[in-house]
Amino acid sequence: MKCEFEYCIYNENFECVADNPGIDSLGMCDACIVISLDKVFLEKEKQRQLLEIEQRWAESISDNKNQNGSC
Repeated sequence: MKCEFEYCIYNENFECVADNPGIDSLGMCDACIVISLDKVFLEKEKQRQLLEIEQRWAESISDNKNQNGSC
């Protein structure tokens, strides 16, 4: 069965490897077990990704200004 939830322990390359997974009345897998991440790792990764988004945003604004002939 296909699986789109990357944080489930049964997801391997977007395929469910659980034995006989079922779908509940909400359309969700009843075998899903979500992995937990170390709090320190999670906070560092959040900060890293926020910084990356901010840098991309700043670059896109700069690129737009340069394409429009502004300094």
